[in-house]
Amino acid sequence: MDSVKKHINALDSILVGTLSKRYGPCGKKNCRCAKNKKYWHGPYYIWTRKENGKTITKSLSRKQADYCQKAMKNMNKLQKCIKKWKKLSLNIMDNIR
Repeated sequence: MDSVKKHINALDSILVGTLSKRYGPCGKKNCRCAKNKKYWHGPYYIWTRKENGKTITKSLSRKQADYCQKAMKNMNKLQKCIKKWKKLSLNIMDNIR
């Protein structure tokens, strides 16, 4: 169980949600992106999550997107650790007489 706790303590940040990368036209009629998709602007990084039952969407810089992606991977690691911790706790409880 100590190894699970060490893994949890090693996580520096956690976030949930979905990170997407998008491209799109700017809306100017004279821009080359209006005529050809290959010239669309971007990438634009979008982070979407649920908070208190509401969908929250936020545009991110590249550095923020990198941080967010790392924090979401950490959240997955945390969830795996919690699952393992529960299993270990159940085994301990089952062995108590």
